[in-house]
Amino acid sequence: PICHSATERCIVAAIRRWRFPRTEGAVSIVTYPFSLLPRDGGAPPSSQGASRRVFDPVEKRVAAFSGRMAAVMQSLESGRKERALEQAIAWRTAEPGSALAYLALGEALRALGDRPQAARAFGSIIDLYPSRADLRRFAAGRLETLGEAGIALAVDSYEEAVRQRPDHPSGHRLLAYALLAAGKPERAFRALEAAHKRGFADRFLEARRVLGEDLELVAAAWASKASARRPEILRALAALGMRISDKPSLRFVLTWETDANDVDFHIHDGSGSHASYRAPRLPSGGALYADVTSGYGPECFAIPGVPKAYPYRLEAHYYNRGPMGYGMGKLDVIRHDGKGRIHHEVRPFVVMNSGAFVPLGAVTGPR
Repeated sequence: PICHSATERCIVAAIRRWRFPRTEGAVSIVTYPFSLLPRDGGAPPSSQGASRRVFDPVEKRVAAFSGRMAAVMQSLESGRKERALEQAIAWRTAEPGSALAYLALGEALRALGDRPQAARAFGSIIDLYPSRADLRRFAAGRLETLGEAGIALAVDSYEEAVRQRPDHPSGHRLLAYALLAAGKPERAFRALEAAHKRGFADRFLEARRVLGEDLELVAAAWASKASARRPEILRALAALGMRISDKPSLRFVLTWETDANDVDFHIHDGSGSHASYRAPRLPSGGALYADVTSGYGPECFAIPGVPKAYPYRLEAHYYNRGPMGYGMGKLDVIRHDGKGRIHHEVRPFVVMNSGAFVPLGAVTGPR
């Protein structure tokens, strides 16, 4: 049904009470906000990637954290770093098998400036769960934020995660950018080249496109550092039907480490416009490639050329918690000047409550 004017909230409420199963092949209901309907009464907009969504005209803000994690994060946000460390240590002592306890410990240590010990805390998640590719990637994302203290461990963990789950496209690109940060552009290129050749399941919407564009960017970075090998790089790209990236761009790529759940990406620009699965393009430029509703991502919002609407404010919405519990992932902010110079910024996040919005910060101008 299509919701109209004053009856919209009543219809949505009735649909929600029915609680249709969220499974492929089951009966599904899609509703659209009135503002997205064409004035001439034509067909509603495409619902690709949103076939099981019910539109909620009023989005309620839900806290991202709960329990011990909420307590530690509140202490950090209020500047009580030593208190946060005490809380994290107590949590780790009480629950030595909790990945979140080690995450909290690492965050407290990083806030105190002790990067080597923070790396040990994040690395403990890998030691506890060595056969869990998702937790390896989760820990590696945190290790990346520590610079030299964590980048080698991050690369090692990403490499093992790719070996364990080569069917996850996010693992290949996370490895590639960690290798680029470690000063190894050729290995980064080869990692993406291999991923692009293997292909991925249809559930990973637009993953091949995202990886292909990553490959062209990494090729530009490699060529800028090894100009003598540029012909070789161009030949390798041509064999895949690609070319080196030679124009400026800004890309935001969201990945998360839970299966069968839905994390939505929201982008707000400096002019007040808002892009998400409901309206994937910004009038100022840029588009969201796909809405991945079945776990992991990647979801990419790309702005070709020179961005025109700084600052960009970014959020993750834990639309559907699903069976996997708390969400853990990261945002990659990738700037390219068009000449092979790439600035890559990592912004990891955790979200524990269904419906929560997690602020991922702002991007405030060229670097």
